[in-house]
Amino acid sequence: MLYYVNQFNLFKFKSNQNLIMQTMRKGFTLIELLIVIAIIGLLATLAIVSLTTAQQKARDTKRVADLKQLQNAVELYFSQGSTATYPDSTDATWVTFGADIDDYITTIPVAPNNSDTDRYVYATNDTQTEYVFLATLEDTGNAALDGDDDITYTFDDVNLPGWTNLDAVGSGGTDPVAGAEVDCSVAAAYCISE
Repeated sequence: MLYYVNQFNLFKFKSNQNLIMQTMRKGFTLIELLIVIAIIGLLATLAIVSLTTAQQKARDTKRVADLKQLQNAVELYFSQGSTATYPDSTDATWVTFGADIDDYITTIPVAPNNSDTDRYVYATNDTQTEYVFLATLEDTGNAALDGDDDITYTFDDVNLPGWTNLDAVGSGGTDPVAGAEVDCSVAAAYCISE
Protein backbone atom coordinates (compact mmCIF):
# COMPACT_ATOMS: atom_id res chain seq x y z
CA MET A 1 0.00 0.00 0.00
CA LEU A 2 2.93 2.28 0.56
CA TYR A 3 3.85 1.82 -3.04
CA TYR A 4 0.49 3.16 -4.18
CA VAL A 5 0.67 6.07 -1.76
CA ASN A 6 4.14 6.94 -2.97
CA GLN A 7 3.04 6.62 -6.51
CA PHE A 8 -0.04 8.75 -5.77
CA ASN A 9 2.09 11.38 -4.03
CA LEU A 10 4.55 11.36 -6.89
CA PHE A 11 1.67 11.90 -9.31
CA LYS A 12 0.26 14.61 -7.08
CA PHE A 13 3.64 16.29 -6.95
CA LYS A 14 3.87 16.34 -10.75
CA SER A 15 0.33 17.72 -10.99
CA ASN A 16 1.19 20.47 -8.54
CA GLN A 17 4.32 21.31 -10.49
CA ASN A 18 2.28 21.63 -13.71
CA LEU A 19 -0.26 23.76 -11.87
CA ILE A 20 2.49 26.03 -10.59
CA MET A 21 3.86 26.42 -14.13
CA GLN A 22 0.42 27.22 -15.49
CA THR A 23 -0.33 29.85 -12.84
CA MET A 24 3.00 31.58 -13.45
CA ARG A 25 2.11 32.06 -17.15
CA LYS A 26 -1.12 34.14 -16.89
CA GLY A 27 -0.45 36.84 -19.55
CA PHE A 28 0.43 37.01 -23.22
CA THR A 29 3.86 37.65 -24.60
CA LEU A 30 4.61 40.86 -26.47
CA ILE A 31 4.88 38.96 -29.75
CA GLU A 32 1.45 37.40 -29.29
CA LEU A 33 -0.09 40.81 -28.57
CA LEU A 34 1.56 42.40 -31.61
CA ILE A 35 0.32 39.64 -33.89
CA VAL A 36 -3.25 40.03 -32.63
CA ILE A 37 -3.10 43.83 -33.02
CA ALA A 38 -1.75 43.46 -36.57
CA ILE A 39 -4.56 41.07 -37.52
CA ILE A 40 -7.22 43.39 -36.06
CA GLY A 41 -5.67 46.36 -37.93
CA LEU A 42 -5.70 44.45 -41.21
CA LEU A 43 -9.34 43.44 -40.77
CA ALA A 44 -10.33 47.02 -39.88
CA THR A 45 -8.55 48.35 -42.99
CA LEU A 46 -10.34 45.86 -45.23
CA ALA A 47 -13.69 46.78 -43.69
CA ILE A 48 -13.11 50.52 -44.20
CA VAL A 49 -12.06 50.05 -47.84
CA SER A 50 -15.15 47.94 -48.53
CA LEU A 51 -17.38 50.51 -46.85
CA THR A 52 -15.86 53.37 -48.86
CA THR A 53 -16.40 51.51 -52.14
CA ALA A 54 -19.98 50.70 -51.18
CA GLN A 55 -20.65 54.36 -50.35
CA GLN A 56 -19.24 55.50 -53.71
CA LYS A 57 -21.42 53.01 -55.56
CA ALA A 58 -24.47 54.16 -53.61
CA ARG A 59 -23.81 57.82 -54.45
CA ASP A 60 -23.31 56.96 -58.14
CA THR A 61 -26.54 54.96 -58.17
CA LYS A 62 -28.35 57.97 -56.69
CA ARG A 63 -26.87 60.26 -59.36
CA VAL A 64 -28.00 58.00 -62.22
CA ALA A 65 -31.49 57.59 -60.72
CA ASP A 66 -31.82 61.34 -60.11
CA LEU A 67 -30.94 62.19 -63.71
CA LYS A 68 -33.50 59.64 -64.94
CA GLN A 69 -36.15 61.31 -62.73
CA LEU A 70 -35.17 64.74 -64.05
CA GLN A 71 -35.27 63.44 -67.61
CA ASN A 72 -38.77 62.05 -67.06
CA ALA A 73 -39.91 65.37 -65.59
CA VAL A 74 -38.63 67.48 -68.50
CA GLU A 75 -40.09 65.02 -71.02
CA LEU A 76 -43.49 65.35 -69.29
CA TYR A 77 -43.06 69.14 -69.30
CA PHE A 78 -42.36 68.96 -73.05
CA SER A 79 -45.26 66.66 -73.90
CA GLN A 80 -47.87 68.34 -71.71
CA GLY A 81 -46.84 71.93 -72.20
CA SER A 82 -48.45 74.25 -74.73
CA THR A 83 -45.16 75.42 -76.28
CA ALA A 84 -43.54 72.01 -77.10
CA THR A 85 -40.27 73.11 -75.54
CA TYR A 86 -38.14 71.98 -72.62
CA PRO A 87 -37.67 74.21 -69.57
CA ASP A 88 -35.41 77.13 -70.43
CA SER A 89 -31.96 77.17 -68.84
CA THR A 90 -31.15 80.71 -69.99
CA ASP A 91 -30.32 82.87 -66.96
CA ALA A 92 -32.00 80.28 -64.74
CA THR A 93 -31.07 78.88 -61.36
CA TRP A 94 -31.69 75.39 -60.03
CA VAL A 95 -34.59 76.83 -58.03
CA THR A 96 -36.29 78.38 -61.07
CA PHE A 97 -35.63 75.22 -63.11
CA GLY A 98 -37.23 73.22 -60.28
CA ALA A 99 -40.23 75.54 -60.26
CA ASP A 100 -40.71 74.89 -63.99
CA ILE A 101 -40.93 71.11 -63.53
CA ASP A 102 -42.42 70.85 -60.03
CA ASP A 103 -45.75 69.64 -61.47
CA TYR A 104 -43.96 66.59 -62.87
CA ILE A 105 -41.61 65.61 -60.04
CA THR A 106 -42.22 65.50 -56.28
CA THR A 107 -38.78 66.67 -55.15
CA ILE A 108 -36.11 68.35 -57.25
CA PRO A 109 -33.00 66.22 -56.59
CA VAL A 110 -29.56 67.59 -55.88
CA ALA A 111 -26.22 65.81 -56.08
CA PRO A 112 -25.06 63.89 -52.97
CA ASN A 113 -22.26 66.34 -52.10
CA ASN A 114 -23.82 69.30 -53.98
CA SER A 115 -20.87 71.59 -54.66
CA ASP A 116 -19.03 73.10 -57.64
CA THR A 117 -17.36 69.73 -58.25
CA ASP A 118 -20.36 67.49 -57.51
CA ARG A 119 -23.59 68.81 -58.96
CA TYR A 120 -26.18 68.15 -61.61
CA VAL A 121 -26.08 70.35 -64.71
CA TYR A 122 -28.97 71.03 -67.08
CA ALA A 123 -28.60 72.88 -70.38
CA THR A 124 -30.85 73.51 -73.36
CA ASN A 125 -30.18 74.56 -76.95
CA ASP A 126 -31.22 77.94 -78.36
CA THR A 127 -34.84 76.96 -79.03
CA GLN A 128 -35.30 74.69 -75.97
CA THR A 129 -35.98 71.70 -78.25
CA GLU A 130 -32.95 69.75 -77.02
CA TYR A 131 -31.44 69.32 -73.57
CA VAL A 132 -28.57 67.64 -71.78
CA PHE A 133 -28.17 66.59 -68.13
CA LEU A 134 -24.73 65.98 -66.62
CA ALA A 135 -23.57 64.34 -63.40
CA THR A 136 -20.02 63.34 -62.52
CA LEU A 137 -19.74 59.80 -61.20
CA GLU A 138 -17.03 58.68 -58.78
CA ASP A 139 -16.50 55.27 -60.41
CA THR A 140 -15.21 55.65 -63.97
CA GLY A 141 -15.97 51.96 -64.54
CA ASN A 142 -19.69 52.36 -63.79
CA ALA A 143 -21.84 50.46 -66.31
CA ALA A 144 -24.10 53.51 -66.78
CA LEU A 145 -21.22 55.29 -68.56
CA ASP A 146 -21.31 52.75 -71.38
CA GLY A 147 -24.61 53.98 -72.82
CA ASP A 148 -24.56 57.69 -72.06
CA ASP A 149 -24.01 60.74 -74.28
CA ASP A 150 -20.32 61.55 -74.83
CA ILE A 151 -20.62 64.81 -76.77
CA THR A 152 -19.10 68.09 -75.60
CA TYR A 153 -21.72 70.83 -75.81
CA THR A 154 -19.89 74.11 -76.28
CA PHE A 155 -20.78 77.72 -76.89
CA ASP A 156 -21.03 78.54 -80.62
CA ASP A 157 -20.08 75.04 -81.80
CA VAL A 158 -20.50 74.65 -85.57
CA ASN A 159 -20.73 70.87 -85.13
CA LEU A 160 -23.83 71.23 -82.93
CA PRO A 161 -26.26 73.48 -84.76
CA GLY A 162 -28.72 75.15 -82.45
CA TRP A 163 -26.35 75.25 -79.47
CA THR A 164 -24.88 78.68 -80.18
CA ASN A 165 -25.97 80.29 -76.91
CA LEU A 166 -25.24 77.62 -74.34
CA ASP A 167 -26.61 78.40 -70.92
CA ALA A 168 -26.55 75.81 -68.18
CA VAL A 169 -27.92 75.63 -64.68
CA GLY A 170 -26.36 73.63 -61.83
CA SER A 171 -27.76 72.14 -58.65
CA GLY A 172 -24.93 73.41 -56.46
CA GLY A 173 -22.07 75.85 -56.38
CA THR A 174 -22.09 78.75 -58.81
CA ASP A 175 -25.50 79.15 -60.42
CA PRO A 176 -25.89 79.53 -63.41
CA VAL A 177 -22.98 77.34 -64.46
CA ALA A 178 -19.99 79.38 -65.48
CA GLY A 179 -18.19 78.50 -68.68
CA ALA A 180 -19.22 77.84 -72.20
CA GLU A 181 -19.45 74.05 -72.29
CA VAL A 182 -21.04 70.96 -70.86
CA ASP A 183 -18.32 68.35 -71.37
CA CYS A 184 -19.81 64.87 -71.54
CA SER A 185 -16.63 63.38 -73.01
CA VAL A 186 -14.84 63.30 -69.64
CA ALA A 187 -14.35 59.73 -68.38
CA ALA A 188 -16.57 60.11 -65.29
CA ALA A 189 -19.23 62.33 -66.89
CA TYR A 190 -22.66 60.69 -67.08
CA CYS A 191 -24.88 62.56 -69.54
CA ILE A 192 -28.35 62.01 -70.88
CA SER A 193 -29.76 64.14 -73.65
CA GLU A 194 -32.55 64.61 -76.15
